[in-house]
Amino acid sequence: MLTTNRLVGRLNVMINRKEQILETAAELLQSRSFSSFSYKDIMDRIGIAKPTIHHHFSTKADLGLALIDHYIETTKVALEGINQKHRKPWDRIEGYFNWMSGIMLSGNKICPTGILQAEYNVIPEKMRKSLSFRTQFIQTWLATVLADGKAEGTMEFPGKPEDHALLIHSAIQGALQQARAEGAKKFTTVIHQLRKGMEVKK
Repeated sequence: MLTTNRLVGRLNVMINRKEQILETAAELLQSRSFSSFSYKDIMDRIGIAKPTIHHHFSTKADLGLALIDHYIETTKVALEGINQKHRKPWDRIEGYFNWMSGIMLSGNKICPTGILQAEYNVIPEKMRKSLSFRTQFIQTWLATVLADGKAEGTMEFPGKPEDHALLIHSAIQGALQQARAEGAKKFTTVIHQLRKGMEVKK
């Protein structure tokens, strides 16, 4: 019979192993694509047997769904952190830009949402639903910030906040991919243009 300490220790090992698998999969996703890595790549990186991965994630689709769920939670934490730190709409938008800049500067990586959207036709249906939820969550947050900025007269843009939120999010996703291929200057140029497009004209 396992003692309490040994049982806790074994559970901790399992939890840590699961997190290690997720972290490795996330790195492979952002540096390659979801379709371009296999369980063998994870095995080779962290030195575990394939059955260990299957114990935590029966299929690659299960692993992909777990990754998106993780991104959803980190997105909620990041945006809530921006809301708590900043009250002014412009400061919140800058917080979002800085968050995306961090992804761009994190070592030849792009936003996982952008990668998975590019593979939308080949990823499993349950991954598509979670991916759409994350995308909509970000765009809804952006639309709220934009509506606040327009209401207080510090931002202006054509159309509805929801439409401009879509524009910003799409531009950022594209800029991250272009920066990966052509350098960070492409990303900063897009950010600059997005700022200029929302400035109130005097």
